[in-house]
Amino acid sequence: MEREEERDVAPAARGGAMGGGGGLAGGSDPRPCAGGPAAAEDAVAEEERRLAAVTAQLRAALARAEGLAGRVGASWAEASADLMASRGELAPEEAVHGSLELDRMGRQAALAEQSAERIARLLESPYFARVDFAADDAPDGPPLVASVGRFAFSWEGRPVISDWRSPVAGLFYDYEPGPAAYEAPAGRREGVLVRKRQVKVEEGRVAWAVDTASSVRDEVLARALAQGGGTRMHDIVASIQREQNAVIRDERPGTLVIQGVAGSGKTSVALHRVAYLLYRQKDRLSSRSVAIVSPSRVFADYISGVLPELGEEPVAQWSLHGLAELALGGVARVERPRSWADEADPARAARAAAKGTQAFADGLVAWLAAVTAPDAAEPLLVPRDFDLGSATVPAAWLAERFASLGAIPVAERLGILAGDALAQASAASFGRAAAALPTRREVRARLLRMLRARDARALYRRFLADTGRSALLHEPARGTVEWEDAFPLLLCRLALEGPPRAPELAAVRHLVVDEMQDLTPVQHAALARLLPCDKTLLGDVSQVVDGRAPVAPEAVAAAYPGARTVRLTRSYRSTFEIAQLAARVRPDAGLEPAPRHGEPPRLIRCGDTRGAVDAVGRAVGAWRAAGGRTLGVVCKSDLLAARYAAVLAAEHPVTLVTDETDAFPAGIAVCPVRLAKGLEFDDVVILDADARLYATEADRGLLYVAVTRAMHRLTVLYRDEPSPFLA
Repeated sequence: MEREEERDVAPAARGGAMGGGGGLAGGSDPRPCAGGPAAAEDAVAEEERRLAAVTAQLRAALARAEGLAGRVGASWAEASADLMASRGELAPEEAVHGSLELDRMGRQAALAEQSAERIARLLESPYFARVDFAADDAPDGPPLVASVGRFAFSWEGRPVISDWRSPVAGLFYDYEPGPAAYEAPAGRREGVLVRKRQVKVEEGRVAWAVDTASSVRDEVLARALAQGGGTRMHDIVASIQREQNAVIRDERPGTLVIQGVAGSGKTSVALHRVAYLLYRQKDRLSSRSVAIVSPSRVFADYISGVLPELGEEPVAQWSLHGLAELALGGVARVERPRSWADEADPARAARAAAKGTQAFADGLVAWLAAVTAPDAAEPLLVPRDFDLGSATVPAAWLAERFASLGAIPVAERLGILAGDALAQASAASFGRAAAALPTRREVRARLLRMLRARDARALYRRFLADTGRSALLHEPARGTVEWEDAFPLLLCRLALEGPPRAPELAAVRHLVVDEMQDLTPVQHAALARLLPCDKTLLGDVSQVVDGRAPVAPEAVAAAYPGARTVRLTRSYRSTFEIAQLAARVRPDAGLEPAPRHGEPPRLIRCGDTRGAVDAVGRAVGAWRAAGGRTLGVVCKSDLLAARYAAVLAAEHPVTLVTDETDAFPAGIAVCPVRLAKGLEFDDVVILDADARLYATEADRGLLYVAVTRAMHRLTVLYRDEPSPFLA
């Protein structure tokens, strides 16, 4: 093995807004913004008295809720047994009534259990903030005092804890002490925010309480960020920042595109926005009407606990591949996506690149609009006269009627056309001819044979032929299309048939799409038409991992009529030193690091595979000594990840992350960059960050993603010469 060379990749100056990290690295408490230690002690003492009173109320409420849940559950069980026992003796209407009553009791039991569960969870940490608000319309009265927690809680008809999504809780997220306002149910209330206090409750005791201003809020945030990572994403209700809160509480309809740098909390923000909308729009939305498109199965597992933590039911989650197969059911099977970094077939890579361009998407959308337009130069229907009973249906009439229905999908037009033709023929036929008239379905089948393209696959082939792109079509197996053909084929299906009738798709009223930059323009175009509902799209255009050049978020938004774009530029995940290295790798990412300091990243020359394995071993030792829970060993490609996992498994308990991985693994995870995206680890080791492997602009994006997975410590290994992007 060659001699190891190690370099600290540290900033020249360790200053920043927190003066070298403040005291958080050593675990010191946040500072009160005014009044010194005595004020802090007074705040803690006051909150301990308040906590004692709230805890007593919660315990009493929990006893009531558990008692109610037990009684209702027992009544349901008894009624169910009685209904089963008398099943054969009841009249039909009595059986129906009994079933309905049983359903009602079941719902009541579920609500009682849910109430008890929420109160039990509030007992662990009832609230995390307090606001005192003096309203202008009540100058002589006492200020409104509201404690803010994960859920609302009332006692004897009086509100004790306000839900973080309530209007009054917005005072905590949006204002500093001074002039403030919030939208109460009776209208806007203006006044003065007298006190804004952050409280940390641990194991039934007040760990600390501070009356905050901006500087203290930064320290409280840094304390939260300094916590170790885990195998599940958690809610961030106690540390939501003002710019994040504005996105979460955006209730306007349509599509919201969130461009967030790595570590900006954009996925958390999107999930909290879903929880907020479910809270505010109960009449329109439910968990059954919300769906999330996730980049991988392991990522879907990683984020699956956030909504339940916020008191909401889990929602449907699809991978993009799963959504494509659902939408193309009965048309074609879809080959799984392949890793761009592992692609060894130049012809397939060229086909994928061509179909991933804006020009391809624009060309297909324009061509479909042209061939289905009422005044199409070459309409899809090539009509001819045909006999129907005693009548002859003229081709000219068919052409005119087909064109008049131009705003309707082609398949639906054929159904209408068949019904109209049959009505005319029925009026003109009599006797045996009238009796021998075909069914509407049979007439539609005859019209279908007059189409230039009878199904979506034929229509797609016609598009490719008409635009000189036939060489781009390759079917890996009978009835199967390549991944890059799935969404172009879906656009063709939508043009012919309209939206699929799958009930899972029909139920969606709000769609969340994560890692939006991974979708090609044609995929965005298809998604906008497949699910014409409100959407939240999020991602980072600097984190493209399929070789395409980054595009502006406005270009993504252009695929969704009326979409609006917001930007989150501050990164909270990584330490200041790691974020600085990330900004060096990708200077155009616009990443602003949060002022939380830690160890500088280590850049290590290891020479060969043995040297890399030894360096990983030392990083594992440091991670264990620090009490870390997750360590990511990140490789450029799937193939490299599999090879390194096999080698490392001889010395460490490792888990290889693949497309089939269902759960975010605790401990040491070996994964390719594309599957690490969206995840975060306490420590990260990047393997083979060489000038040879990370050399192109596309490679720069992969390296940026790898660097930004680390929360606390980062080790970058290279064999001979480091990637120029690390310089």
